[in-house]
Amino acid sequence: MSADLKTAYNELKAQCAALDKAGYEIKDKGTIEEYFKISLMKMLICISTLDDRMTKPESDFICRTLGITLTQSPYELERLKKMITPDSVTDSLQRICKVFIDAQSDGVDTDYKKLNTFVNDLGVGFMAADGTADDRETKFLSRLVYRLRVFGESYVKGIQSSGGLRQKPSAKKALPAPAQKQIKAEEKKKQEQELTLEQLLEKLDQLVGLMSVKQEVYSLANLIKVRKLREERGFKQPEMSLHLVFTGNPGTGKTTVARLLAKIYHRLGAVREDVFVEVDRSGLVSNYIGHTAIKTREVCESALGGVLFIDEAYALTNKTGQNDYGIEAVNTLLKFMEDNRGDIVVICAGYTDLMEEFLSSNPGLRSRFNRFIEFADYTASELKQMFELYLKQYSLKADDGVLEYVEQFFDERIANKPEYFANGRDARNFFEKALSNQADRLASVKDMTDEQLMTLTLADVKEVTL
Repeated sequence: MSADLKTAYNELKAQCAALDKAGYEIKDKGTIEEYFKISLMKMLICISTLDDRMTKPESDFICRTLGITLTQSPYELERLKKMITPDSVTDSLQRICKVFIDAQSDGVDTDYKKLNTFVNDLGVGFMAADGTADDRETKFLSRLVYRLRVFGESYVKGIQSSGGLRQKPSAKKALPAPAQKQIKAEEKKKQEQELTLEQLLEKLDQLVGLMSVKQEVYSLANLIKVRKLREERGFKQPEMSLHLVFTGNPGTGKTTVARLLAKIYHRLGAVREDVFVEVDRSGLVSNYIGHTAIKTREVCESALGGVLFIDEAYALTNKTGQNDYGIEAVNTLLKFMEDNRGDIVVICAGYTDLMEEFLSSNPGLRSRFNRFIEFADYTASELKQMFELYLKQYSLKADDGVLEYVEQFFDERIANKPEYFANGRDARNFFEKALSNQADRLASVKDMTDEQLMTLTLADVKEVTL
């Protein structure tokens, strides 16, 4: 890394650290400083694996820059390619861009445009590390930087149109004093915690589709309300299990609803803490003898008083082989639930058929999880609604015929549903690829107008393949 690049990197890291201290955050992603480092790592790895190889100069560059050691083994390469996609890189960097803009609108000394410039310069420096840069690498970087630019401009326009962006001060403001930082962080946390039950149910209602799911949640909420009223009046109540099984295909909103339901449970007094812990098999199972029970118990303890959400729970029991410890995780989970009955709620999620097999693998599971909520696949009309929400989120608009084409596209996709159909994730992927097509279309346009920059055309969506 050149001296100038190193200086820019250190400056951005320092800004991220300052934002952490000031109370800004990227939800559920740890510190901004660490997430910034991870996002850059993902970007560099993605570039290096586009040509199906990672050279030693490339891995050395990553190690020197970010302090992360990588190997060039075929196994490592395949693992990284599955973990890190171009879309995931874009999403990570857009999250950082967003928090920089939020801080900038508050008068804090940050500049998201410098972040974008650094991303481009770092990518160029990395591609030059081994003396080669093929078309796939350069095309990826140009698209990435363009999408960051469009995202940044769209997000700023969105804040401006809502009246939330203050006029730039004549002199840049310093970060708030320590006491002010603490107050700001506490106020932000308090605002999130003070959403009323009615507001949470309204957020649930605003989700696209999921009508039967919403009805189940409303019914469950009413059941808890009635139960509490009966208890207050001295009536004996039979034991009620709040543990749930969410069944359905990927991308049908299971995790989103689980997060809302955890808060609803808390507002209803069904759980004592506003805590939601999300985990999958990898977060519970260890590869070493005796470690799985410890790992699972630690996760359960972190969710005590609140809600533990286990995604793809069937993966704990559908593995075979003498060295698999998924069953140990299940047994530890069941014991913890029994020892802490009434003080933890567990929601398990996964494919419908596989979740049936999961529950049948242990009598204790079937007895504790007896309430099911089925998440149906989205319709073409609902996927089009999601596409429209993405347009609104990024202050974009669609040309004539775009929305009609999007619905027609998903009509045909649902009629000939591929094995890897991903429901809501397909809608997001469609939107992001349309945005990439727009970037390619406008790349050669000189003096482009705001109208061009903020409009998706029929050509942009017709080029999308999933």
